[in-house]
Amino acid sequence: MKWILFRIGVVLWVCSVALPLHAQKLERAVLAFGSTGPNLTPFWVAREAGLYRQYGLDVDVVFFRGSTIAINALATRDAHFGAFGASSSVLAKLGGMDTVLIARATPGLLFYLVTKKEIKNAGDLKGKRIGASRPGTDSDLAARIAVQKLGLSEKDVSIISMGSDTERLSAMTQGVAEATVVTIGGYVAAQKQGFHSLIDLSQANVPYEAASMITTRMLIKENSDMVGKFVKGFVAAIQYEQMHRDFTLKVLSKYIRTADPEILNASYDYYVGRVIPRTPYVSEKGLQAVIDFIRQRNPQTPNVKAQDFMDNRFIKELDESGFIKALYAN
Repeated sequence: MKWILFRIGVVLWVCSVALPLHAQKLERAVLAFGSTGPNLTPFWVAREAGLYRQYGLDVDVVFFRGSTIAINALATRDAHFGAFGASSSVLAKLGGMDTVLIARATPGLLFYLVTKKEIKNAGDLKGKRIGASRPGTDSDLAARIAVQKLGLSEKDVSIISMGSDTERLSAMTQGVAEATVVTIGGYVAAQKQGFHSLIDLSQANVPYEAASMITTRMLIKENSDMVGKFVKGFVAAIQYEQMHRDFTLKVLSKYIRTADPEILNASYDYYVGRVIPRTPYVSEKGLQAVIDFIRQRNPQTPNVKAQDFMDNRFIKELDESGFIKALYAN
C-alpha cells in the first residue's frame, strides 16, 4: 500500500512540474505590420505554427495600411512589436519615438522597377508616374533609388503613393501610373500582365536594412523577457519555414492573399531559400545606408549614427548560447 501511495505521489509531483510547461498562462503580445510582402514570412509562420506560443506568448497580428501608420501603434502602445521597413523606424525615432531595430527579416532593397512595355530605357521613363507605397516606406525609397541608379533625378519623374503591390499594378493597368516597384511576387504578377522589369535592385548591391523587427526601448526596459520570447519565436520560424515548405506556402497564401502557385513558389524560393538569414543580426552598415539616404532627401536630418537605432542583444544571446545552432542540428 505504501509503495502504491509513493508511486501516486511521484506521478502527482511530475504532473505538478510538467503541467505549467503546457498549461501556463500565455502573455499576450501584439504584432503590427504594414505590408503584405513575403519578406515578412517568418513573423507569420511563427504565429501560425504556434512558435510564439511555444516560448510563452499569445501573439495577435494586426494589419495597418502602410508602415508609417502601423508604427503609430507602437507609439500608442497598442502594439508591442512591428514588422516593417527600417526606414519607418528611423523616421519615427527622428520624430521623437523611442523605436529600435532588434532583428532583421531581409537585408537589401529587394525590389523590381516594372514598367509598361513601351518604356524600354531610362529616357523613356522621364515624365512618367511611378507608384510606391507611403513616403518613408521601403518601396518609396526603392523607387527613388531605382531612379538614381538609372541615372535620372527624382525631378524627372513623379513618385505617387498608391498602396500595395497589387493596388499599384492595378493602377498601371488603369493608366494611373506607368511604372511601379514590386517584390518578387508582384514581379511574377506584373509579367503576367505584360509589364517588364527596367531594373532589379537586388542586383544593384545597395546596402540596406529592409524588413525588420521593431520594438521600443521602453518595452525592453519594462519587459525584456517578453522581447526575448518574441525573438525566439521569430528565429525558430526561420528554421521551421525551411523545413516545412507546404505549410509555409499556405501561410503565405493567407497573408499575401493569393492562391497563385507561381507567385507563392517564387516568393518562397526567393525569400526563404535565398534571402532570410539564419542569424538575423541588424546590419550597422545597412542601417547607416538607410539613415544616409534619409539625410540625402532632407539635409536638416540630425547627424546620427546607426548604433543609436539598433540593439542586437537578443540575437546575440541566442547566437552565443547555441540556441540558433541547435535549431539546425538535425
